[in-house]
Amino acid sequence: MEMTLPTAEHAGYVTLAAKPSPRIVKTHVPISFAPRGVSKPQNQVKVLVMMRNPKDSAVSYYHFNRRLCQVAGLAEPPVWKEYAQAFVGGKVKYGDYCDHVLGWWQMWDDPHFLFLKYEDMKKDLLSSVKTIATFLEIALDEATIAAIAEESTFNRMKEDFGRSKWPTKRIIPRKGIVGDWKNWLSPDESKAFDSWCEGKLSGTGLNFDFE
Repeated sequence: MEMTLPTAEHAGYVTLAAKPSPRIVKTHVPISFAPRGVSKPQNQVKVLVMMRNPKDSAVSYYHFNRRLCQVAGLAEPPVWKEYAQAFVGGKVKYGDYCDHVLGWWQMWDDPHFLFLKYEDMKKDLLSSVKTIATFLEIALDEATIAAIAEESTFNRMKEDFGRSKWPTKRIIPRKGIVGDWKNWLSPDESKAFDSWCEGKLSGTGLNFDFE
């Protein structure tokens, strides 16, 4: 919603506004920037909120930014040590990650919302597909659900993204695993992330699996 492709005639939100319902809207914006139709949904609107543990999110975002700079011919982003400090300090695009997910999490008891965690989907993708189908009130047989789950695996999606005509889409998939942060965060950096998450998330009911 907030992005505009180089070949597009109009901004993403303008193009989406002109599309007839039902439609799918994808966005990365915090809830405070989302239109009321998304942040305060009514009637048949359904909102899926995807979340990933902050440590793996930081590593994934770091590598995406590095690849994006190479594709777009931009200056190299900060080295990992500097980037990790910036991430914990909320000095990255879209701001503080914990604040971002907590903004949406305040709607956890609203029936228009379904919150899904990447780690849970990696553990049991089939169950996640069933949960989404139920949330969307779509009746699917077991064979269809299994087929959707298969097409939604990381390896299958990486193949699909790799065939995209858009370089910025081809660079998105990397490893797709849980716990890769262990290969990047030093013990001190890991403790800094733990302290940050504890300070932000304690008592909110929002918890993440880190491995």
